[in-house]
Amino acid sequence: MARSLVILVADGLRPDVLERALASGQVPALAELAERGGRYEIVTSFPSVTGAAYVPILTGLHPGRAGVPGLRWFDRTDRTAFWRGYSRSYVGPQLGRLAHDLYPGVRTLFEIAGERSLGLFALVTRGLPRRLRVERGLGSAWRAATSFLSGNVAGWIAWERRLAADFVDKVRRSKPTLAVAAFQGTDKAAHLAGSDSHMVLDALRTVDWVVASLRRDTERDGRWRDTSIWVVSDHGHAGVEHHDDLARGLADHGLAVLSHPWTLGWRRDVAVMVSGNAMAHVYVELERRERLPWDRLSGRWEWLASALLERPSVDLLVVQRAPGISEVRSPRLGKALVVRRGSRLSYRPLDGNPLETDPFEDASVEEVFLRTFRGTYPDAPLQIAELAGSERAGDLILSA
Repeated sequence: MARSLVILVADGLRPDVLERALASGQVPALAELAERGGRYEIVTSFPSVTGAAYVPILTGLHPGRAGVPGLRWFDRTDRTAFWRGYSRSYVGPQLGRLAHDLYPGVRTLFEIAGERSLGLFALVTRGLPRRLRVERGLGSAWRAATSFLSGNVAGWIAWERRLAADFVDKVRRSKPTLAVAAFQGTDKAAHLAGSDSHMVLDALRTVDWVVASLRRDTERDGRWRDTSIWVVSDHGHAGVEHHDDLARGLADHGLAVLSHPWTLGWRRDVAVMVSGNAMAHVYVELERRERLPWDRLSGRWEWLASALLERPSVDLLVVQRAPGISEVRSPRLGKALVVRRGSRLSYRPLDGNPLETDPFEDASVEEVFLRTFRGTYPDAPLQIAELAGSERAGDLILSA
């Protein structure tokens, strides 16, 4: 019998929140799955935002390497898309473009599995025909849009339960090799009421019900031993107490700023692409068709980097000084270099230690992970090298 894989994404679910739910007996199917299988705390991608953070799950690549450097980004190469400000925003109508924006050589799990696939809000849908998407149709699009725009999280969770039942039914009948379902209620509830809210637990129970139902069905028809179920999260969640209008701040410096949702217009000096609650790409000299190393831009724009570091919201600023060499700056902890040579990385403090980790030379990606996993910035040297090395990334990358 052919093996099958089911991936369930509990969007924005933190490990500690899951641990408490397991210990309290609120999600018995997940608890049994963890007991019989395994439970692992890992690291999200940079940027850690829904959409971009689905890319590693479904392609095995970091978002920047796959061509999706964030929730929003400025496209230097597409000179025909004036109507969208030469930019991408996967918030709203352009969400469907995420799969198209992957670089041509990137293969998704759906392309590997072929016609034996099924998806529910998988987002990275290259290789998944529309007829194999549980949420397809104008009704689903309308419900998603109205729930999102109105902020009706309880309505979204209730709707997700109905879609979950459809997903389980289609898995039962079609027996796909690969089935991927993303449940965003956990993330929406955390944004509304906090990660420890009852609403998050309510949303997580939908995932628990799906696991229980899939196990029941596969045991009934003898497929359980050949079925793997992975329950994953794309990122965690941290409370947001303050907001910094970065676009307005740059405009106060006399710059003409392109930013969402106001992306139409001529002769902009910079583009501010906020790519999540805690990071942004800043692009300069928008008329250029290619990204230049910071060493060629610093003479004209170093003042902007310094001004950004003075903003209370900015924790880290990253520029790519040259191919394979990223400079990380902290307003409190100085500067350091992240150097990548093939699959090996080095971390070299210049006048401080912005990533708060010991220096190292010529380390493997596995060694970098182990060195930094329990630190302030887990896996940051690799994540920074991957994102800063993307030709679609901003000239300045900010982390709040």
